[in-house]
Amino acid sequence: MLSESDVRKHASRESCWVIIRGSVYDLTSFVDDHPGGAAVILKYAGKDATAAFEPLHPGNTLEVHLEPKHNLGPVAPSAIKQSPEQQPSEARNGAPKAVALQTPKKFKLSAVINLGDFERAASYNLDPKAFAFYRAGADDEKTLDWNRRSWQAVRFRPRVLRPIGKVDLSTSIMGIKFSSPFFISPAGAGKLAHPEGEILMTKAAAKHKVLHWVCNMASCTQLEMAEARAPDQTTFWQIYAMTNLAITEKEIKQAVERGYKGFALTVDAIRAGKRERDLRFGVEEFESPEDPETTADGNTHGGGISATRAPVWSAFDWPSAIAWIRSFTDLPIAIKGIQCWEDAALCMQFGVHPWLSNHGGRQLEGAPSAVETLIEIRQHCPSVFQKCEVIVDGGIMRGTDVVKALALGAKAVGLGRTFLYALSFGEAGVNRAINILQQEVETAMALLGVEKVEDLGPEYVDISAFELRARL
Repeated sequence: MLSESDVRKHASRESCWVIIRGSVYDLTSFVDDHPGGAAVILKYAGKDATAAFEPLHPGNTLEVHLEPKHNLGPVAPSAIKQSPEQQPSEARNGAPKAVALQTPKKFKLSAVINLGDFERAASYNLDPKAFAFYRAGADDEKTLDWNRRSWQAVRFRPRVLRPIGKVDLSTSIMGIKFSSPFFISPAGAGKLAHPEGEILMTKAAAKHKVLHWVCNMASCTQLEMAEARAPDQTTFWQIYAMTNLAITEKEIKQAVERGYKGFALTVDAIRAGKRERDLRFGVEEFESPEDPETTADGNTHGGGISATRAPVWSAFDWPSAIAWIRSFTDLPIAIKGIQCWEDAALCMQFGVHPWLSNHGGRQLEGAPSAVETLIEIRQHCPSVFQKCEVIVDGGIMRGTDVVKALALGAKAVGLGRTFLYALSFGEAGVNRAINILQQEVETAMALLGVEKVEDLGPEYVDISAFELRARL
């Protein structure tokens, strides 16, 4: 069994040992190949990285990326040296102030009455670093804000004196029937919100018969997510084509074997957006004798979670990307990250479904919102709506937003951040978020004069505000 001195001696790029789950791993040969960059590993060289590792990585990550020889064996309990993030605040900051002895106020689930309340609750209930990661948008976050405001620019055209009985929200998404036209979008790092992670999203989705489109960067493994499904439940799988394509290819094959019934290839993240809210977290503004080493690219070993984002394959074009994924599956495929009508038309050409998204405003500042792209498609290439299922996400905060998207031609509407925030309350929070959204969609449809999702159409909305903007 390794001793404390054994671990501490290996705290450099030349000899880098890290403790994870009570075992020592020699990562010296892996430092420069780490998908999230070398800096994050070097930050924990010679230390226990478990608390930082666990919420962001599935349980099989070490087995996927490392060989057995890299596991040097268990470490004596006294050798586990806590990193600053793991130490109590008293130890980091000196004697606690009187206020630090008080129990922090937690936001109650019973106080949540709309989806926006989940974000407010998460700002109280989550670790500040986790909340910054979830909330962050690109640059000044103008696109993140515009995603929300753009749905408000669409106005309704309600019809009255129409008999309305039971409102039916059921719809099919890529050939499979679900109870509602909205779904849980791919969203990773769920264990930052709750120790059980995204599994609870799958369980809540099963209860309500809504779709959970599982993120391949979930903090639970693909197998764990599949085993969490109810017997009659369908889930889809999302793909980032990683730099090491062989790993992603294996993942796709396993997803097919494990019963995932549809795929989404995310294509709008070939570089990581500059998410400054997250990047600023934990970065000191003034110099101190203990400032972290600055890496060759000017980054420090500190910063937020986004700084550790794994790189993806960036050499695909349309023919090669579609041929690549089609070589593994003939299941339905959505291309996630479509932001103009021309690319939606290419989806139609290649037999895949366009997913209109600007990555929740986290990638390119100034990118169009999904509603703008919906309107573009309707104006320039309306046949897309007949030949493809158009999916949208971004800025959805109300059931009225969902109804507007459906009226403009969307087949289904995804929400990501909201369900991560709701996950801070566990499965009960996800259940409540689904209930709130279902009730708001039902109310909006009834007041619009529509009983069924398939009866919604562009005649129920007014998009003149966007047409005015185009003329200015």
